[in-house]
Amino acid sequence: MKPTNNTTDSIGIYDLDGTLISFNSFQYWLVFSFIAALFFFRIDYNWLIFKTTLQRVFGKIDRFTFKEKMMNFHEQNKDKKFIKCCNASFASFLKRKTKKSLLNKHEKSLLATAAPDCYVKYYVTKMNCFENYSASYIAKGILQENIGERKLQSTMQLIGNKPHNIVLYTDHFDDVPLAQKACEVFLVCPADKTKQEYESLKIRYTLVK
Repeated sequence: MKPTNNTTDSIGIYDLDGTLISFNSFQYWLVFSFIAALFFFRIDYNWLIFKTTLQRVFGKIDRFTFKEKMMNFHEQNKDKKFIKCCNASFASFLKRKTKKSLLNKHEKSLLATAAPDCYVKYYVTKMNCFENYSASYIAKGILQENIGERKLQSTMQLIGNKPHNIVLYTDHFDDVPLAQKACEVFLVCPADKTKQEYESLKIRYTLVK
């Protein structure tokens, strides 16, 4: 079923990975960064990506630590021209891959994603349809990952105290806390595990294929 266009008095909350785009943007960003580093002759950066990826592949570090290390590498890179070019170009790629049919159906739209802030901010600017966004970021070297309860809190801060009819678009069970606050939930191409999770919690949803 496709979302209808009769919710102009509501606020749309959109997940990115698996929802507005069909893939994991963080993984694509790593590949994109690796290729960009070759173009800019940043072999040192490529070595950090390669070494840390091997640590993850062989189970030396967990998913959270891997993401934290990669985001720190990017954050601490002193070649700002390389960083800006890489993130802005990647954001343009994401824009081309966005399922635009899901957008522009609400009075206001917010992006709430676990993807890194370093490229999400460029994506939001290029899309020009989101009033604001929340994303994962690095604070004093520590990853502040925008999932679960943290995503709920960051999103509610963006919304403010004024009552809104929240409509959530997601593909993942990590967004259950947000879904429990929403008046309507659209699950976009979800995995069976996600559907089972929502059904077990008696969260009603509309399936979007």
